[in-house]
Amino acid sequence: MTEPAVRSAGSPAASEISALIAWARRLSQAGARRANPAELAAFHHAKRDLLARIHPPAAPDDQPGDLR
Repeated sequence: MTEPAVRSAGSPAASEISALIAWARRLSQAGARRANPAELAAFHHAKRDLLARIHPPAAPDDQPGDLR
């Protein structure tokens, strides 16, 4: 199994999200115990990166419920 190409800047493209879902499916089908530890680590890194780009951390002055 190989790691899909993942951009690490800007909003993720639909193809990146789809590739990450397909990667998760392949890892799931292989089973956590049989999956390569390096690939699992790469997947988790790519997932964190993608999720951070979908929902970036709030700025320190942002308060819940603020309308801008």
